[in-house]
Amino acid sequence: MAEQNELSKTEMAEKIESTMTAMVKRAEELETHKMEKGETSEPPIEELKKLTFTKEEEEEPTVKLKTSEGIIYEVEASVVRQMETVQSVIDATGASPGVTIPLQKLTSCELGRILEYRAKRSRVGSNPQALRKFDDKFMAKLTPDQMKELYLTANYLNMSHLTDVISREIANFIQHKSAEFARDFFGVVSDYTPEEEAAYREANAWAFKNLDKDSGGEQN
Repeated sequence: MAEQNELSKTEMAEKIESTMTAMVKRAEELETHKMEKGETSEPPIEELKKLTFTKEEEEEPTVKLKTSEGIIYEVEASVVRQMETVQSVIDATGASPGVTIPLQKLTSCELGRILEYRAKRSRVGSNPQALRKFDDKFMAKLTPDQMKELYLTANYLNMSHLTDVISREIANFIQHKSAEFARDFFGVVSDYTPEEEAAYREANAWAFKNLDKDSGGEQN
């Protein structure tokens, strides 16, 4: 019996390693294809290569998630449970572990960054200060476009903690920025007429002072 259990663990480890190798290879092929086309989606392939499974993760059940390009990720069940959108599908359909769940609205780059964040954060520990420091450091490395992309992905997956983290980072980013900057960042079109906006600015002049010079706002 002990020999059978040991063999089972070995087979599982080999299967996970094989899956990770295939995933990285497919992602590299996709990246090469995009580079040839002049695209710059910057999937975190090198980061994914650095991520390794712990013994506990090797023994944990996984769920297969398929991106819009057809790339399949085997994700730990504990991580999937934090993706309420996916978990609700599993709960509603009673999907077995072997079933692949399609995520047609997500690319491998978008899902890959989510998994990169979760994998690295899980290795920080449980200290709140250390986790907060990790969150801030991870978000600081993202460009504004990547930040928005990550927020939309987390919101689609209904990962409440991650959306809170990104919302805090975005709030810090647009602090002291002009209304024009915020509209451009969020892709919002003003529904004010020029006259209405001028009147609003005059009535609330205090809100338009001490803004960053590069955001198009008024200076004190």
